[in-house]
Amino acid sequence: MIVITVYVKRPHEDAAIAEIADTDALSELVDGDFEVVTDDHLEGISLIVNEDGRGVLSNNFPITADGYLDWVYGPCVFVKADGRSLSEDDIRVIDQFLAAKK
Repeated sequence: MIVITVYVKRPHEDAAIAEIADTDALSELVDGDFEVVTDDHLEGISLIVNEDGRGVLSNNFPITADGYLDWVYGPCVFVKADGRSLSEDDIRVIDQFLAAKK
């Protein structure tokens, strides 16, 4: 079983490292069906979000996708776009990204 390291950010909480083995674990972390989004400033990193959470769940943080401002609602899981584990450097980049959103 392959396990990868991801980074989970829930509204009003600090982000935390988690390890997952499959897409079922992603669904659990985002509390339902998920979709993949990106931010123009996070090259090589994808954001997994609850696809039904838009406008319903608590807003988490803003993103910029293709130059347009959008919001992530509910929990978000940061993953490496190529499916590998996030590195310590990736997590530092995400922390800087999130700090700039406060």
